[in-house]
Amino acid sequence: MRPQILLLTLFLAVLPLSAVADKPWEPIKDVTDQHIQEIAQFAVTDFNRQNHANLILKAVLGGKSQEEYAGTRYILDLAMTQPSSCYQTTVLEFSWLPHYELFYFGSANCQA
Repeated sequence: MRPQILLLTLFLAVLPLSAVADKPWEPIKDVTDQHIQEIAQFAVTDFNRQNHANLILKAVLGGKSQEEYAGTRYILDLAMTQPSSCYQTTVLEFSWLPHYELFYFGSANCQA
């Protein structure tokens, strides 16, 4: 009987996660929003720190967000001034504490 209770508990714990994972990506309507700018600046600063680089953010060109179990995931297209280039980044903003985590930062084609 115990294995069935354990499996039922596990199923009930994972069920809400599957509902959250199916949420669609939403385009970011205002890339000049202060919160979006803060996330972009965090991504550039963290990338520079980890890679001993000196990229300077020029603008957020576009992006999308998705609500998840842990918080909100952002994919942002960024333009740099020094050197003049474009990057794409993925950042997770945790819902339970004021903290971001950089998941990806790489070269991209400019969309604007």
